[in-house]
Amino acid sequence: SDTDSKSVSITSSGQSRSVELSFVKIYGISRDITATSPAWARTDSAVGKTATATVGTTAGSSDFNNCYPWSGIVRETLSTGDVMVKIPKFWYRRYRSGNVEYLKIADKATSGFTLHPAFNHGGVAKDYLYVGAYKTTSGNKSASGVSPLVNQTRATMRSNAKAKGTGWGIIDIAALSAIQMLILVEFANNNVQSVIGRGYCDSNSSALSTGTCNNVSGLTGRPAGTDGKVDVVWRGIEGLWGNVWEWVDGVNWNNGTYYVCNDPSKYADDTTTNYTALSFKGATNWSSSYITQEGLDTGSNPHVMLPSAAGSGSETTYDCDACWSSTGWRVFLHGGTWGNGSGCGLFTAALSYGSSDSSSGIGSRLLYIPS
Repeated sequence: SDTDSKSVSITSSGQSRSVELSFVKIYGISRDITATSPAWARTDSAVGKTATATVGTTAGSSDFNNCYPWSGIVRETLSTGDVMVKIPKFWYRRYRSGNVEYLKIADKATSGFTLHPAFNHGGVAKDYLYVGAYKTTSGNKSASGVSPLVNQTRATMRSNAKAKGTGWGIIDIAALSAIQMLILVEFANNNVQSVIGRGYCDSNSSALSTGTCNNVSGLTGRPAGTDGKVDVVWRGIEGLWGNVWEWVDGVNWNNGTYYVCNDPSKYADDTTTNYTALSFKGATNWSSSYITQEGLDTGSNPHVMLPSAAGSGSETTYDCDACWSSTGWRVFLHGGTWGNGSGCGLFTAALSYGSSDSSSGIGSRLLYIPS
């Protein structure tokens, strides 16, 4: 049903011209945000597609392997020695009609869609970015077989990452949002712990070294072992939830108000300078509270998915993930840790730590935006 047209001119007999017809592919999902079920319905070119994760030696499969941008997500080792995951640019649209939220990803620029801000940091468009395949390890590397680097503040993690060179930092809200959207559209379920793996989260006592998912087929799913006692990986990104928390840049919180920035040169803690307040807010008394709704900004940041309501959900309903918060200035943590159990997941958020805090359960993940 797709159509496109091009014109060519033939000026002599025997002459030929090649014509490339370019069709925009849109992959979408929709969900009634008031419904308890975490499942989304597939829309557009995603209708009929399926995705399953690897469990031990049983390989998963995904119809999205041949669909851009998923087809362009690959692991690469950069000249710095860091093992990174390359994510190509895409265009998105996120909106609501009544209680139904729609999330759509387009492989090309098209009317009504916006280049995802992860590929437009500071107003400079990029064809791709890199996120750490592993949590940051000693020496501010993304490396296999090493314990995650912990016990540093977000500011220290940011500073040390930037010291690697131009374009380096720690994962920010824009990059996280891009990953969240790609996972949601592929698996059409908020409950990633059930469809991909719980992650290293159940009654563990210390951090797990990186690289335990290197042999997972397709680099999506989990290795052999008890679910909750082994790490999890999605398209080469290991441990996005569980093991240790990850500092996320570009988000500040003050008494329930979220402030967001998308210019890495201006990331700072405990400030509104160069930051924009989101149109939705959160509560200041969340404590292992299960999220029931992600906010949708009516301003310039509709890509941001952060908790707007929590408390009446559970590990199997709504967002299926937990959140924490407090009063005053706070910085943002994502994913959960080795002992947070069912509270871990794609949307797990902590807004209860201050900018001067650090912990053995808090680490980070590198982000590289090529110049």
